[in-house]
Amino acid sequence: MKKVKGVFILFTVLVLSLFLAAGTLQADEGVTDTEIKIASIVDLSGPIAFMGKGVTDGARLYFEYINDHGGIHGRKINYWVEDDGYQSPRAMVAARRIIERDKVFSIFLVLGSTAVNAMYPFTSSRGVPILCPGTQNREMGIPPRKYLFMPDPTYTDMGKLAVEWLVDDLKVENLRIAVLYQDDSPGHDWVRGVEIGTEHYGMEIVARLPYKRGAVDFSSQVSRAKEAGVTHILMWTLVREPGMLLQEAMRQEFKATYITAVPSMTKMVLDLAGEAAINYTNGFYSTSLIIDPPREGGETVKLFYENVDKYGIGSKDNFYNHYGYQHAITLVEGLKRAGRDLTREGLIKALESLENFDNGFLAPITFGPDRRIGTDAVKMFQAIGGEWRTIMDEWRPSNIEKR
Repeated sequence: MKKVKGVFILFTVLVLSLFLAAGTLQADEGVTDTEIKIASIVDLSGPIAFMGKGVTDGARLYFEYINDHGGIHGRKINYWVEDDGYQSPRAMVAARRIIERDKVFSIFLVLGSTAVNAMYPFTSSRGVPILCPGTQNREMGIPPRKYLFMPDPTYTDMGKLAVEWLVDDLKVENLRIAVLYQDDSPGHDWVRGVEIGTEHYGMEIVARLPYKRGAVDFSSQVSRAKEAGVTHILMWTLVREPGMLLQEAMRQEFKATYITAVPSMTKMVLDLAGEAAINYTNGFYSTSLIIDPPREGGETVKLFYENVDKYGIGSKDNFYNHYGYQHAITLVEGLKRAGRDLTREGLIKALESLENFDNGFLAPITFGPDRRIGTDAVKMFQAIGGEWRTIMDEWRPSNIEKR
């Protein structure tokens, strides 16, 4: 009887050991002794393909550098990019494929909150983190979701600071603010920030000027702004829209001051706007979430320039390359802190340990168990002579009450 009992106990221990081992292996999918599988899901063939290529080229550049220097605890990063054409159903298909078939360890860089929200129920059910989504939507971090980390300040933060900067820094009087925005989640986040800012200072938004994604005609928006006597247009746009808006304003002989959110802070916007951006505004400004590399960069930016020359990936003045590169730095820091015994849960704990982490481009990043937005600090840039230049020395979180 004792012998049978002993065999039963031994069998039970063996079964439990195998079960626990299987659970560990499942948690560590995408990690071998030699590599870590990381994948991005971005637009490479649709309307913002230049963004998708830009951010992933920047990330790839840093990963190449890390791999050439021994990887992370002896493992190289196996990085690839999936094309979703800026369509959330395709993004969902890609997420399922890279998790079920390719056994990715973590998803890194997804362009657009719609795509992130579409895939998150599935990715989180499999315990796969989504790190550094290529968007600044407030809902990416509020309320916090365990498997989603956004280092960037939100569009709401940017909208608030834009109003605060006009009132407290520039001391503009008799402000008549219009808000122009793409009629979707990012645009609404920006509007929320502008609303909080104007309410704080006892002002009203005198014109709300929504447009649909893909719009090419801004004549009605400009006409309404002109009729309302608008002095400042605070706008959430991408790349094509500011140029078309400014060209239309010039055609209607309407001059205003423009402040845009960070997606439009690229030289391509100024090139498309042409003379209208240089000579037919009362100032063209942008909120920014990264530094002005040629004028503010330290050793990290110097290394970025050296890597562009060495690996032939990206370019030194491409904003989207800067953006992807600095997020890769943050991801690598998390992987390093997670240690040699790498698991997804370990990576989450490691990222939660970041406190005022400086990746050399973004404001210092802090995460925590209940914090999934890394910073609320922003800078202001101005379009000067056909390029964007910083006009704010220090990172600035808005002093307006958070809501």
